[in-house]
Amino acid sequence: MVELAEHVGLQFLVSKMIYYCNKCKKYWKDPVGKCIFCGSELIEVKSSIYKIIGSTTVHIPSKLNEKVPYFVYLLEDENGEKIIRKSHQEYELGAKVDFNSGHRISRSVGIVGTGLMGSQIAEYLLRYGNNVVIKTRDANRVEDVFLKIKRKISKSLKEEETLRSLGNLLITTKYSDLSSCDIIIEASTEELDVKLEIFKELSDNCGGKTIFATNTSSISIDELSKVLKNPENCIGMHFFNPIDRMDLIEVIIGKETSEETKRKIVEFSKDLDKNPIIVYNSPGFIVNRLLLPQINEAILLLEEGVAAKEDIDAAVKLGLNHPMGPFQLADFIGLDICLSILEVLGKELSAERIKPANMLYQLVNDGKLGYKSKEGFYKY
Repeated sequence: MVELAEHVGLQFLVSKMIYYCNKCKKYWKDPVGKCIFCGSELIEVKSSIYKIIGSTTVHIPSKLNEKVPYFVYLLEDENGEKIIRKSHQEYELGAKVDFNSGHRISRSVGIVGTGLMGSQIAEYLLRYGNNVVIKTRDANRVEDVFLKIKRKISKSLKEEETLRSLGNLLITTKYSDLSSCDIIIEASTEELDVKLEIFKELSDNCGGKTIFATNTSSISIDELSKVLKNPENCIGMHFFNPIDRMDLIEVIIGKETSEETKRKIVEFSKDLDKNPIIVYNSPGFIVNRLLLPQINEAILLLEEGVAAKEDIDAAVKLGLNHPMGPFQLADFIGLDICLSILEVLGKELSAERIKPANMLYQLVNDGKLGYKSKEGFYKY
């Protein structure tokens, strides 16, 4: 029972097995081995359907439970056995919940791209019991990608669980290996031409039911859907870095996106314990349209000599209560990605103030991309 709870992303606080004699129709709460009336072997009863008979909401985070609020439920199964469970999913009193099928639906998910976001998405999906197929361009990178994901997963899972998760992983260089995936998430470089080429290959290799999602930060979903045979299957699924700590997924709806595609991706996001926010296709969507002009304005302040970057970062952290200042956050995002998003915003919104700062161009041209290249505005 505990193993099942971990698999579905919930946790038992109290857990007991029920043992049943099929001949005498009697139950025991303790592992007595054999029926004391007829001597028959007992059957372990693993209940999955519970009625919620009590609940409380917890708003205080702890070391093992940083994500709040969460709910602690008192549950009762059909045998009258009571257990306590916690979950981030909210249910009403009296509801009957099937914890075997109601949460972690195993899916086959493809990932195109093995960079920072692609690897994080793959690792996160594996920890949630999904079958994952990663497409990489370079056959020489297959082993490196595997070892990177293995190191990450082994930090949060036990050895047996790590091996089981890695058994659900395939790393390939062939688009044809993605043909049986339910959902494919493109997480390549933020360049329209590259993404269009990938989406055309995916459309040529996959059937009409596969959902094509993109993790793009700013590129138009409508543009990407034009190269698909089934544009109604195209949608945005924008994760945020670091994926295991950021609860948001921007679900971007294009003109052709079907209600069925939208419903499935919202359901998938919730199964990953994420909060999906619906946003209709527009430059930068929500977060980046708000965030990147702020980062650019901070760079302009630096260029104009208004303040040092350390002081600008400190002002934003102390004055706006942000966990990071704009320069530290830009380094963390990747300065090349920041530049790409700002160029899209500047072009699509025709806003002169969004034109990327000269210093940002200079740093990117010098290969100083932030945290991933060990130097950006700061050195790492």
